[in-house]
Amino acid sequence: MRFTISRSHALTLGLSLVCAVFVSGCDKNQGKPAGTAIPSAPVAAPAVPPGAASAPPPNIEKMSSVPVKGDEPLPPNHPAISALKPPHPGGMANEKANLDQQIAAQHPKPEGKKKLEVVVPDSVKGKWSAAKIAVTVNGAEKEIKAALGEKISVGNNLQLNVLHYFPTYTSDFKTVTSSSNEPKNPAIMVQAIANGKVVAEGWVFQNLPDFNSFKSEQIKVRLISGERKK
Repeated sequence: MRFTISRSHALTLGLSLVCAVFVSGCDKNQGKPAGTAIPSAPVAAPAVPPGAASAPPPNIEKMSSVPVKGDEPLPPNHPAISALKPPHPGGMANEKANLDQQIAAQHPKPEGKKKLEVVVPDSVKGKWSAAKIAVTVNGAEKEIKAALGEKISVGNNLQLNVLHYFPTYTSDFKTVTSSSNEPKNPAIMVQAIANGKVVAEGWVFQNLPDFNSFKSEQIKVRLISGERKK
């Protein structure tokens, strides 16, 4: 059988072949097969969550290099520094500081020559009979036992009288007493008597001799211990 192709059919077939070759060539030049989907645009990065550290300001180095003189003004309504007092180390939070009483209890330094009243508590009264002390006269030191309230000779026309022994010396700038009968801060009240006249009087501390109020050019006293009454 013999087929014949008309001129119009041949023209149509040729155009179809040309279009197919053109489309195939375009896909190869793009490096992707025909029909590949175009990717969507990249998703934007999420915002910084609340509470996250923000980037430092651009002038942070310049700010940190500014010298502090120490005379900068305080913020508005800030209390004066001179009016602030540190809290007591062993106190409760928000408790008013009471450092003056603590210092007075251990190392009283009353103004002027005011003599503090000595109060012997019942817990101490009659419980101690003597004090062992070291006495230095003319550069020579010797240890002696001094009964409370008795004058003892320590040199030519020089006597020593140990009036009181307080195992836990305590004071409030008005009175001197002992807060307990345990030797936590032992001290004795001493008098130096020359030719029958009191020339020196004060307290001598066993553990804190730097705070002794007994001062004399003729005699030095060091407290060693107290002796309980038997």
